[in-house]
Amino acid sequence: MKTRFFRILITALLCAVVLSPVFAKGSGDAGTQSTPSKRILVADANSTHHLNLYVAYEKGLFSKRGLDVVIEQTSSGVAAVVGGEADIVFNCPTGVITPIARGQNITIISQVKIPCTSVLVVPVNAPIRNPQDVRNLQIAGLSTTCCAVIAIRDALREQYKTEFELVTLAPGAALAALEAGSVRGAILEEPFVAEALLLKDAQGRAKYKTIFDGTSDANGDGRVDANLAGVNPPCRTINANTEFVASRLDDVKLFIEAIDEANKIILVGPSAPDIVAIARKYVTVSEQAIINSNPKLGFQIKLDTAGLKGYADALVNQKTIDKNPGDALFAPQLKGITW
Repeated sequence: MKTRFFRILITALLCAVVLSPVFAKGSGDAGTQSTPSKRILVADANSTHHLNLYVAYEKGLFSKRGLDVVIEQTSSGVAAVVGGEADIVFNCPTGVITPIARGQNITIISQVKIPCTSVLVVPVNAPIRNPQDVRNLQIAGLSTTCCAVIAIRDALREQYKTEFELVTLAPGAALAALEAGSVRGAILEEPFVAEALLLKDAQGRAKYKTIFDGTSDANGDGRVDANLAGVNPPCRTINANTEFVASRLDDVKLFIEAIDEANKIILVGPSAPDIVAIARKYVTVSEQAIINSNPKLGFQIKLDTAGLKGYADALVNQKTIDKNPGDALFAPQLKGITW
């Protein structure tokens, strides 16, 4: 009799376990029923150009919108987004235009910043007075598809009928090569430009200067040189997996809303102690370089569609892609919001 009683009791308990509802802990709300995941994986390569991402994360601007943003450091973020292993990547637009033109699963959803801050850095005693003087010189740059490299090389070819020899190096390595004298100049982005300008010789004098950037006077004629990269050329974009945008559009909009709020915070005080501290947490450069370079980073979400299409034309001209995708570069779901 006892055996039968225990069998009935065990059966009842098992049924209770099977039939009871499943609960999960939410954001500080224990005992609520589980909701669809708000997790967004951002594949990121550390850069102060992505400062709005870091500020939004560190100041809780994502979490207050119910988003669980995870920043994963990788040098292959575009490939991760194309393959669906990540949802979003902040990247130089030319690195995204190519897979879009090839029909891969990535789209541009927002601008990160304007203008591009990459400029040509040379030793202060460099015998370069005019753009033609760079002919055949070895100049370090990120890649043949880097926005600044494209813009500067195209301007030299079209306006001055000259060209330099590109030595492909990442910014840190390019600055090291400049220091070693193995290149005659380097196309650097911030904060590496600021880092270079802080370097002094044995007499305490500046070792490097920028030229042909819209602020300098290379030949000493009293006139500011035109910027070879153009006037306010667009820089980084926020890019997402196309299926992610289609299936989680509301979360995408919330993500961009948080970035826009971070932009406003940064632009009020780009060199404020809290903003500099966040930048230093993610980027390995000197504090002074960050302080000097942050005010140059014009964060915004509004896409420069004309400028980005211009980069696509340049990629067509150098035969990297066959056709300019035009408006197909941009997520149609974000029209009226970021473009």
